[in-house]
Amino acid sequence: MPTPQGKLRLLPLFRLRCPYCGSTPLRADGSWFYFRPGCKICDYVYEREPGYFTGASWMINYAALAGSGCMLGALLLVLLPNLDALWVAALVSVFLIIFGMWFIPYSMALWLGFDHLLHPLTQADRYRE
Repeated sequence: MPTPQGKLRLLPLFRLRCPYCGSTPLRADGSWFYFRPGCKICDYVYEREPGYFTGASWMINYAALAGSGCMLGALLLVLLPNLDALWVAALVSVFLIIFGMWFIPYSMALWLGFDHLLHPLTQADRYRE
């Protein structure tokens, strides 16, 4: 079912599915970081111009990493007050590297969903093979 204009469905995005029809996987086969060029079911194009997902990495991924890193660091300092600050920094750094790599496709999916909310599918945005 297509997404009505002005409505954002988060479940397909968290399942890494097309924000428009909710059925086609966003990621390319066998890849964690690369998305398909578009949806073959609803003709929704994912990357509208070169560098389209740069905003996802800068605005969504980095904000999520900064927030979660600060919260984890504060939590470690509160729960383990005798832990050296160097250990806290090391633990937070390792967590952020792992979480950051895992979160990349989700930040791209959220970017795509918010863009769909603000700029719904038009005839010029159709996916053509």
